[in-house]
Parts: sequence; C-alpha cells; structure tokens
Amino acid sequence: MGEPIFRKPIFGFVWRYSETDPQRLQRVGRRGFLRLAVLVPITLLLFSLLAISIVYATTGISLSEATIIGFFLASATVLVLRGWMLGTFVNGNGFKIVTLLNTFSGQWKHHYEVEAKPTTWKIVGVPIGVSSQRVVVISNDERQIGTHIYIGSVDGIFSREKFDILFRLLQRWSTPE
Repeated sequence: MGEPIFRKPIFGFVWRYSETDPQRLQRVGRRGFLRLAVLVPITLLLFSLLAISIVYATTGISLSEATIIGFFLASATVLVLRGWMLGTFVNGNGFKIVTLLNTFSGQWKHHYEVEAKPTTWKIVGVPIGVSSQRVVVISNDERQIGTHIYIGSVDGIFSREKFDILFRLLQRWSTPE
C-alpha cells in the first residue's frame, strides 16, 4: 500500500500551509455523504434564519426580544460550525479528536496506543443495541477516547476494508519513527 494522499481543503489557497509543516493536523478520512447531507441543509437554513432575523431586528423590535433571538441564533451557529469541525485529526506529533462538545488531544510521545474495540452505538447518550468495531486511543492511565472511525459512521465507513485502511493509517501515525 502506497502513501496516503490527503486532500487539500476547498479554500486551500486562503491558508498557505507548507505541505511538510509538522504542526499541521490532517483529517483521518473525510466527511461522508450522510454528514454532508445533514450539515449542508442545516447551514443553509441557519443562514436564512440569520438573514431574516437581521431584517426583523431592524424593524424596531424590543431589546429583550432581540436578545432572545440573538442568543438562540448564536448558539445554533456555534453548534453548526462545530458540526463542520467534527473529526479525528493526526500529524507526526500527536492527535486531536473533535466532538460536538469536547476536544481531546495528545502527543504520541506520551505513549498513546491505537486499538480497535467493539462499541455499542448511542444516540444522544442512549444505547440503541447496535455494535461494531471502533478505533479508540488509549492513554497511559487506561482512559479510552473514541474516534470517529467506526463501521457505520456518518462519515461513510460502511465496509470492513475502509475501516481497516483508516485504522492502519492511525496506527502508523501513532508509532514513533
């Protein structure tokens, strides 16, 4: 198997990163069709609501009403933008796992291990009874951090072959040179 090819971002010309920059984190895998099918309409809906609320706010509504609308739209904007950032990122120095509410990061020199373990799927923290393999990063103190790499992920990991490729890629990054 040859070296993996990482895609450049759509607006890569805006961010002038050196291709050999050791500090740049690279996404493991890419956003899948299901994730994009959810994020794109929600983002368009959010922009529509923001435009409507700006027009509505300029018509002379009360300050308390504008504050409540602004609070809900700002919270929704943060969640949608965070949804675009979700994923597992690696480089030669370490990793970063971005979830909706948390970000976990670490450096490979602190002896993190990458393993595939069975996991039960959850929706809003409630187990739904479906299990599959998931790549987890295990720290020295046996804390397990689940990645976004599992069979059935919204990032389009529906085959054992694709799961194995991403698992081996993450394992290769985690081994010291």
